[in-house]
Amino acid sequence: MNGKKNVPRHTYDLRTKIALLLGANILIFLGNSILYESFLTLLCLIVIMSNGYVKSSFKYILFFTFSVAVETIIANLEIHFLVNLILFVVAIIRKFLPCIIIGKWILSSTSSSLAVATLQKMRLPKDALIMISVIFRCFPTIRDEWSHINMAMRTRGISFSFYNLLHRPVTTIEYFFVPLFVSVIEIGDELSQSAIVRGLDAPVIKTSRHIIKMKIGDYMILTSLLAVICMVIFMRLWGYHL
Repeated sequence: MNGKKNVPRHTYDLRTKIALLLGANILIFLGNSILYESFLTLLCLIVIMSNGYVKSSFKYILFFTFSVAVETIIANLEIHFLVNLILFVVAIIRKFLPCIIIGKWILSSTSSSLAVATLQKMRLPKDALIMISVIFRCFPTIRDEWSHINMAMRTRGISFSFYNLLHRPVTTIEYFFVPLFVSVIEIGDELSQSAIVRGLDAPVIKTSRHIIKMKIGDYMILTSLLAVICMVIFMRLWGYHL
């Protein structure tokens, strides 16, 4: 998520972010209407905007608005099966957009060292710590690896595009995805070994430069999340169609 701006922002504890992600996963299955999806998406956008991700929030708003407009316009038209399939995929992405927003925000706003320090305070098992440490370090590395592969293929006259996926699928998979998968496997092994070398599995109490502490903003977010979940469940029990 590269939409961060230099604006006054609140910082949230990783435990709050994880609770938000779990809450978003629960809430998306409690309603199906466009209004309900808009409500959940707006709540998530308010949270990430308070953390300084204003530009990314506008991108999510544009995607949500575009998907609703397109679905509304051509939902009742008899069109090609492929277009219907694309609309279905877009609708699924919009349905899970709150989870995508929070998940991407967690990955982009949380450093691997902060994540490990927080999870150590939560007393997670060592195997889980190593796995999560690898995950947080893996995504930026994979992104860099993908850009290098893409640059190398462009020099050979092959670019990664939707057109090439349809007209030259075998070539695209061979020159893009196969090297990427091989690199991902190697990167995962190297990061796992690096985490072990740094002593993540050592049976001692570890120190950290990060101060892991819940703040007033965290408690406000958690209280609001609990209130929203209770309100939605209460409305469902009373027969409201969301």
